[in-house]
Amino acid sequence: MDFNEDCNCGLLRSSASHFTSIYNKSLKSTGLNITQFVLLKYISLLKQTNLNTLNKFLHQNRSTIGRNLNVIQKLNFIRIKPGQDKREILINITPLGADALKNAYIIWKGVNDKINAKLGSKKEQLREIINDIKTINFLEG
Repeated sequence: MDFNEDCNCGLLRSSASHFTSIYNKSLKSTGLNITQFVLLKYISLLKQTNLNTLNKFLHQNRSTIGRNLNVIQKLNFIRIKPGQDKREILINITPLGADALKNAYIIWKGVNDKINAKLGSKKEQLREIINDIKTINFLEG
């Protein structure tokens, strides 16, 4: 054990935290953080959705999605109503949410484009590495 050993998990978490900070600072004026922006984007694209569908797209647990839904619901950016099954909820974007998303998207796109320009040709390499990382699992048989 020494100080010069790199922990792959630590490196990835540090990079993700750095990216999150960049997006969050840029989106601050919109009242959304990057997690809430992405959630609102998927709700808008899906027209009407539920927790299970959002989970499939976001790969986050239901409680994390639920907490962020509560935040954007309090901002009146989404409407949540019961589904046919009492355990299910249906989620729609409101007109106010659509306007907020439109404004936040302009900021997000600018940041995303700058990051893509900075990464240049390494962007595809990064995507391949991330996809490879997602296939690593030592816990399954």
